[in-house]
Amino acid sequence: MSASREKKQRLSSGEALTQKELKERKEAEAAKRKTITYWIVGIVVVILVAALLIWDSGLIQRNMTAATIGGENLSVAEMQYYYNSARQSEIQQQQMYSQYGISILSDPYVMYDSSSALGDEQVYNTESGQTYADHFKESALNNARRVIALNQAAKAEGYTLSADGKASVDESIASLKEGVKSSNWSSLGAYLSAAYGSYVSESLYVKQVTASTLANEYATHHQDSLTYDDAALNDYAAENPATVYSYDYRVAYVDGSVPTTDAEGNTVEVTDDQKAAALGAAKTKADVLAEGVKKASDKSGAFDELVTSAVGEDSTYASADNNLKTAVLGSALSQDYTANAYYDWLTSADRKAGDVEVIESTSGYYVVLLTDRYLNDAATVDVRHILAKAELTPADEEAGTPAATEPTQEQMDAAKARAQEALDRYLAGEQTAEAFGALANELSDDTGSNTKGGLYTYVEEGSMVKGFNDWIFDPARQSGDTGLVEQNEAGGNYFGWHVVYFQGVNGPKWHEVAESALKSADMTAWLEGLDEACAITESGSMSLALK
Repeated sequence: MSASREKKQRLSSGEALTQKELKERKEAEAAKRKTITYWIVGIVVVILVAALLIWDSGLIQRNMTAATIGGENLSVAEMQYYYNSARQSEIQQQQMYSQYGISILSDPYVMYDSSSALGDEQVYNTESGQTYADHFKESALNNARRVIALNQAAKAEGYTLSADGKASVDESIASLKEGVKSSNWSSLGAYLSAAYGSYVSESLYVKQVTASTLANEYATHHQDSLTYDDAALNDYAAENPATVYSYDYRVAYVDGSVPTTDAEGNTVEVTDDQKAAALGAAKTKADVLAEGVKKASDKSGAFDELVTSAVGEDSTYASADNNLKTAVLGSALSQDYTANAYYDWLTSADRKAGDVEVIESTSGYYVVLLTDRYLNDAATVDVRHILAKAELTPADEEAGTPAATEPTQEQMDAAKARAQEALDRYLAGEQTAEAFGALANELSDDTGSNTKGGLYTYVEEGSMVKGFNDWIFDPARQSGDTGLVEQNEAGGNYFGWHVVYFQGVNGPKWHEVAESALKSADMTAWLEGLDEACAITESGSMSLALK
């Protein structure tokens, strides 16, 4: 029997091992344990190295949760996108205005200093001590909440991104890629990492642009769905007469400034005494005009007769074409910077026809006469159009000819042919307002309406060019009417042909003011309600997004 067989027989029979055999067995088991240990350690090392590589790649961090908003997790990468979007928007806006010496912030807020070593840790609010990093984070979370809230509301209503919205996203991404390529970036991903943060990928960027587009589109959809009956509009008018009433008035500005250049154009020094004297003389002239108007039975006529002596023959206010204002809607008046000085006086609730006042301005005085105030109930119209502009011959430097200010007949004929082609396409189709609007977005040269179906609402008579105005306010006009209208008035800022679609008669212009204000208030309340329902909870991984 061999030694090994003998050894196995002893083991199987339970006989005791020799000292040598015990030693050999222990050494074998120790070697086996060491091998297993090395194997386990090797696996752990491989796992740790892999984890480290994955961590360094950012794959883990970018998917960690920075905050929970409305029950949805906002990843570190998404937070990084919103943070840097808010940062870029704020800084770019500040820098843009700074170029013109304008600061958009006032105490206690401090402008961002791009040269500061503190970076985003520099103070934004000196009273609260809030840093720009805090401010950007707050803006980022609020912006993310708004997008998430609107997307959730859209989903609940079953609203999805329109074909136009999808096309807009595609165009935006394509445009960005083209810009990145022309700027010699290695890839869109490289640009996004530099612009928004190392965790922001192309797929995440597309996702966020799509979400933002849906949010904006759905908000517009909701706003367009808001309607108000006559009772609501009348209630608004009763509570806000200043903006919905129309005003007829005369106004003249008596200049009290002192020229700062002489007849030869040389700068001259103006003393405070000279300024005071000139302002005093202007006040005297303004008072004389106002008193003369007050005493007259025909106040408007007296204003027209006396105004030249107050403002001088060279002043634009010497002409009734410039000093007589009629049917000026209060909302439009409030947006006219030249009327800032007298807006409150003119629109005051206790103002009545015949009132006249001298109102001080920066370097002179306004004399204002109210002749009438009223609620203008004249009907307006809604109309769509497609503009085919006539081309103008450009300047020819070699021939020394300037650019043409009016088109040739051939150029007008070409514009008419384009307009006729657009009308023919419409007539060959569904012949609905929506179908016309789609063509307007595709074909119209009018940048003011070619993104909204060529639509103009609450158009007042006399507010459009003559040919266009005469067509849309023809008493025989019916909803759905179409036609071609030529625009060839000399002195106009364009020439060409309109394809016009008459949508229908609408209420008075002040209805638009009331409707806009009511929509604004209701939209604000609706959006705030959506925000309040979307609670924000930050997580410990937030700091990763702010690096």
